[in-house]
Amino acid sequence: MGALEDSGAGASPGAPAALAVLDVLDRDGQPRQTFTVREWPLRVGRSLANDVVLADPHVAAQHFSIAPTDPTAPDLPDAHHLTLQVRGTRNGLQLGAKHLRAEESAALRSDGDALELTAGRTRLRLRLPAHMLAAELPLAATLPLRRRVATIVIAAALLLLGLLLRTWLDTDPDGFGRAAGSMVLGVVVAGGVWCGAWALLSKTFAHQARFGWHLRVFLLGSIVGLVVSALPPLLAFMLSWPWLSDFAFVGTVGVASVALYFHLLAVEPARQRLMKAVAALCAVIGVALTLWFNVQRSDQFGGELYMNHLYPPALRLARPVPVDAFVGGLGALKATLDKKAKDTSHSDDAGGGEGEE
Repeated sequence: MGALEDSGAGASPGAPAALAVLDVLDRDGQPRQTFTVREWPLRVGRSLANDVVLADPHVAAQHFSIAPTDPTAPDLPDAHHLTLQVRGTRNGLQLGAKHLRAEESAALRSDGDALELTAGRTRLRLRLPAHMLAAELPLAATLPLRRRVATIVIAAALLLLGLLLRTWLDTDPDGFGRAAGSMVLGVVVAGGVWCGAWALLSKTFAHQARFGWHLRVFLLGSIVGLVVSALPPLLAFMLSWPWLSDFAFVGTVGVASVALYFHLLAVEPARQRLMKAVAALCAVIGVALTLWFNVQRSDQFGGELYMNHLYPPALRLARPVPVDAFVGGLGALKATLDKKAKDTSHSDDAGGGEGEE
C-alpha cells in the first residue's frame, strides 16, 4: 500500500516529499478532506485495503488506482508517467469530460489545471506538482465597508439619473412627476425582490447570502443595460444604419447574460466554467426567442418596422440623400406593397366573422 497521510495531521519528520495531493470535494467544490501522496501506487475504493477509503455506496471495493507507467520508477512526480487504471466497478469513473469503464486506463497529464475525477457520487481532485496553481481569491469581507457602500450609492445614483432622464424624454411634462414616482417605486421593489431571491439561493447553496454582491450586480448591470439600449438608436440615426436599432435587443440580451453569470457565480463559485456555459446558453436562447417572436409579430427578424428615433440634426454624420434619389428608391417598395395589398387572407378571416354575426 502506498504511503499516504491526511494533510490535517501534518507531515512527519523525515517523510518523503509529496508527490501529489488528492482532495475529496464537497458539493460546493471545496476540499472536505485532503490526502498527501508520498508514494505510488495510490489505490482508491470502499475497501479498507485501499489507501483512500470512500464511504460511498456507489463506489466499488477497489474502484481505481494510479501508478507510474514505468514500474521501475515509482517516485516520478510527472503526470506524463502516471496511468489511471479503473478496477472492477459497474459505474466506471469520470475523468474530466471522459468516462472510463471498468478495466479501462488513461494516461494522466500534468499541463493545465488539476484533474477532476468522479467515483460514484464522490468528487475528487488530483493535484500534481506540475499542475497550475489557481490565483488567490480576494475576500470580499476584507474590503472596507465604506468602499462597498460607496460603490452601491454611486451606482444607485447613476441608475436613478439614467432612468429619470429616460422617463423625462418619454413622458409629457404634465405627467412626469407621477411617472417618475412610479418608476422609482417599481425599480426599488423589483430590485429588492430580485436581489433577495438571489441572496436566498446563495445562502442555500454557498452558505453565504452575499446580498451586497447581488445588489451591485443588479445596479451595474442595469446601468450598462441602459447605455447599451440607448447607443444603437443614436448610432443608427447618426450613420443611417437602421439595422443597429433594429437588432438592439442583442446587446440587451448580452448584458443580461453577463449579469446572470455574476449572479450565478455567487451561488456556485467553484463552477465558473459551468456558470459561463449556462449564461452563454441563456444568451443564445434569449436571442433566438426574440427573433422568433419578431417574425411572428411582424414577419421580420428585427424588432422595429422603421427607425423612429429622432435626434438633433447636428448629430447626423451620414450624407443627406437628395429628394429625387429618395423618391426613386421608393419604387422598389411598390412590388412588396402590392403583394401585401392583394393578400386578403387576414382580412377575409376577420371579415368572415363579422359577416356571420
